[in-house]
Amino acid sequence: MQKSQAVGLLLCGIFSPTICSSQNGVNTPGAPLPILTQVGQIRSLTRSQAVKGYPVHLKVVVTYFEDTAAAPEMFIQDATGSGWVHWSADSPKARPGQLIDLWGITIQTDFSPDIDKAHWTVIGQVPMPPAKRVTFEEMASTSVDARWVEIEGLVRSAEVPPSDCCLQFILEVPEGRIVVRVNGQSTVPDRLVDSYVRIHGACGAIYTAKNQIVGVILYVPSMENIKTIDPGLVDPFAAAARPIESLQRFTFTGRPEHRVKAWGIVTGSFQKKDLYIADETGSVHVQTHQTAPLSPGDRVEVVGFPGFVDYRPVVKDAIYRKTGIAPVPAALPVKADKVLEDDTYDSALVAIEGQLTARAVLPSEEVLVMKQGRTSFSAIGQWKSTAAKEAVREGGQVRLTGILVMEKDGFGQPQLFKILLRSPEDVVVLSNPPWWTVGKALSILGLVALIAFASSAWVLVLRGRVRAQTLELQHKNDQLEAALKRAEEATQLKSEFLANMSHEIRTPMNGILGMTRLAREANSQDEQEEYLTDLNTSAESLLTLLNDILDLSKIEAGRMELNPTSVAIVDVVREAAQLLRHTATQKGIELQYTVTRELSRSVAADPVRLRQVLLNLMGNAVKFTERGSVAVTAQVDQEDEAAIYARFAVCDTGPGIGADKQKIIFEAFRQADGSTTRKYGGTGLGLAISARLVELMDGKIWVESTVGEGSTFWFTARFGKLDRAPKTESELWAANTRA
Repeated sequence: MQKSQAVGLLLCGIFSPTICSSQNGVNTPGAPLPILTQVGQIRSLTRSQAVKGYPVHLKVVVTYFEDTAAAPEMFIQDATGSGWVHWSADSPKARPGQLIDLWGITIQTDFSPDIDKAHWTVIGQVPMPPAKRVTFEEMASTSVDARWVEIEGLVRSAEVPPSDCCLQFILEVPEGRIVVRVNGQSTVPDRLVDSYVRIHGACGAIYTAKNQIVGVILYVPSMENIKTIDPGLVDPFAAAARPIESLQRFTFTGRPEHRVKAWGIVTGSFQKKDLYIADETGSVHVQTHQTAPLSPGDRVEVVGFPGFVDYRPVVKDAIYRKTGIAPVPAALPVKADKVLEDDTYDSALVAIEGQLTARAVLPSEEVLVMKQGRTSFSAIGQWKSTAAKEAVREGGQVRLTGILVMEKDGFGQPQLFKILLRSPEDVVVLSNPPWWTVGKALSILGLVALIAFASSAWVLVLRGRVRAQTLELQHKNDQLEAALKRAEEATQLKSEFLANMSHEIRTPMNGILGMTRLAREANSQDEQEEYLTDLNTSAESLLTLLNDILDLSKIEAGRMELNPTSVAIVDVVREAAQLLRHTATQKGIELQYTVTRELSRSVAADPVRLRQVLLNLMGNAVKFTERGSVAVTAQVDQEDEAAIYARFAVCDTGPGIGADKQKIIFEAFRQADGSTTRKYGGTGLGLAISARLVELMDGKIWVESTVGEGSTFWFTARFGKLDRAPKTESELWAANTRA
């Protein structure tokens, strides 16, 4: 929930000065936290305030209670606001409509402040609060989060999930869809789907692990809180069927349109949720949650809601029943350049020929990039790679049969298309280019000659080295054995490192490729935004990995140089801490730093590389610390006429490092624990790079650690003196506040 500055100022008038001081980042030592007596006060807290555990004493009405083991839910409301209570099995059970006297503390584990460690006594039974009539936009904005609300809409689909005990259905309203959960209802009532209803319930949110809201859910105590205004049909299949062509000509007027019925012959079925059917008037895409298997040639009746996805007509939330078997309609022969002139062939079964320009084989999918004339298109088959009868080579001529899916721009104009292949039989190889060509033969001969020349040159070099070192080897047998052992160990470690990095590079690259394809095929903007966010995260991980490898290669090649500029060390420490502030706050870790006054003056230092060392050490501390704090200190060890020698410490309350591992963690290609990268992420090169950078600063780095108690990483550095005076006392005070 977003808070404005005005809300923060209002809190200063309602609460004691302790809260106002906390908002400004200054805590009054020893001051007790005030008791919050209104729900509105709790909902107005910032995250940093809510996690402090303010005591709560409220008189509220219970609007929803559900004690399922998987996800217990309890919502409460008073005249100032509404909220969510963390309920545990040792707490009493509540009922909607109870007026309770509740004690607890504040907490925030997701996107809004909540109440934890609650206990209460029941005062009596009262009517439910007046339900606020809301829109989807208000619910999605979280402005009515947890509030008792009223909304009307059309029920699109309903089910009781196999692993659940409560009815859930999708409510279509203007501007969006809402998930409705009815407590204690273990069956789907007759005529619920396709009915227009008015519902009272507690507004909730569906959010990701990053606390980003991606949907709205309405918690309803019972079916008594649902009023049917316009019921659905007793038998949805009793309505008259409409030609598929007419489904593409409907218009929306008034309320969302009820379900319509169509019939057709199945031309394609994909992932048990996407059907394509055709009659003599046209073809259409059918989206369904029904899992009964269908095959091309099955004659079906379909009942669903007509709609559009990406400027394409679709029958959504459909149900179907098989009525017989008929010949599959003949595939329509098409030309690639003609397809893009209009969308006549969208969702139709087509046949098209072209030349294969690229082919990607994944474990459960095959993608063919085709070209016909000057038009390129793709063909996608969702089957195991071993199912293909004949491998298609690049440059080969292929005939494809499948469902044509048009992709359009924001103005509804066709831009490209793809073919959905139903089985390997939909790919017929007309001709494959000969594998052995003159160009390939010359390339192979040239490669063989190059390898032979390189091998001969290398043999000569090795022989010269052997002759030059024969006498020395006779006198230094012991030293050579030790050197060979270190060389073999380094080779093995580098090989393991390269294998690991290959895996680490492939992981974000596969994420980028997968998320790109999913984003292009997404049926809604929300799905597309989520896929693009994951795509950006994978790209950033890949960039971080490559930057670390480049830094290490520069250092080992002796090409890394410092770039000293005039900078105050306190500013570098503060910037590094602020970059990690959000991550530490999300984990509930206190991140603080202290810099002595002598380091507030300007010195000659490379701020980029110093910040890199600090971020590596502080980032590791935050990453491996599950609870407690991370503290950073910087002080002057000694100084002379030309330089200042500073000592830095990064202390955490993490798991600690064993004594046998403390000497190797700063070596390149070495890790204290091989599972660290897999569990916590990162490249595993941060400490090795930091050690090399500290050496360039004429310093040294080491660690002191106890398993189970935490670690302290130390490093020293030399900075050139400048003439600038130290910062004032007020500047220094600002620099030493918590990050």
